[in-house]
Amino acid sequence: MDLLERLQQAQSTSELPEILESISQVVEFDYFLFGLALPNSITHSDILMYDNYPGEWRRVYDESGYAKRDPIVQYSISNYMPVTWAQISESPSYSRSDLKIMWEAEASGLKAGFSLPIHGAVGEFGMISFASNHNTDEQRLKYAEAIPVIQMLVPAIQDAVKRLRVSESKEPPAKLTKREIECLTWATEGKSSWEISQILGCSERTAIFHLSNAANKLGATNRYQAISKALLCGIINPLC
Repeated sequence: MDLLERLQQAQSTSELPEILESISQVVEFDYFLFGLALPNSITHSDILMYDNYPGEWRRVYDESGYAKRDPIVQYSISNYMPVTWAQISESPSYSRSDLKIMWEAEASGLKAGFSLPIHGAVGEFGMISFASNHNTDEQRLKYAEAIPVIQMLVPAIQDAVKRLRVSESKEPPAKLTKREIECLTWATEGKSSWEISQILGCSERTAIFHLSNAANKLGATNRYQAISKALLCGIINPLC
């Protein structure tokens, strides 16, 4: 079974680390890290993290709060293209104190690697990285072959994560009626209940009823929280 099929047929998020390990073997890198922040509200996110980095390095990294200063994380926040760690190290955009994190990683066995930023449709943010425990010309030549493979697989990984998290969730996804979605969509545009009623050709009381039902189904206390939850869940798509 190829990697795409394994991602599509995975039945649990517990299968993802093994699949990621297989991907790292295919592209011939020793280590992998997949991290993804999944917004569950406007201000909070669930963090999903899988890796096989050296345990002592992960402990130091987490306890030191390096994620806030890591040049690779900084790059991934505002960029979409893959990047090699050598490119980061040679960039004048990062301070020596921040680059020191990469030097420590190298001393811990993560001697060379590359990363791909991940940005999702409803605010997901993360990255996937692959690293080697040696930094040779032969290993660096593998970037050209490995990066296109990972670029192809990242959407499948994102789809698998989304599908599996929904299936493993204790709370079933909210199912809104077409009318409730229409009312929420117009509320997203700043329309009042009366304006929504005029647009949809119903009474103001009916518009309020649909908005209230939508909020209840989404576990929201008001229409504004309902709007944010609907956007984060993909129920409302601002691009459509």
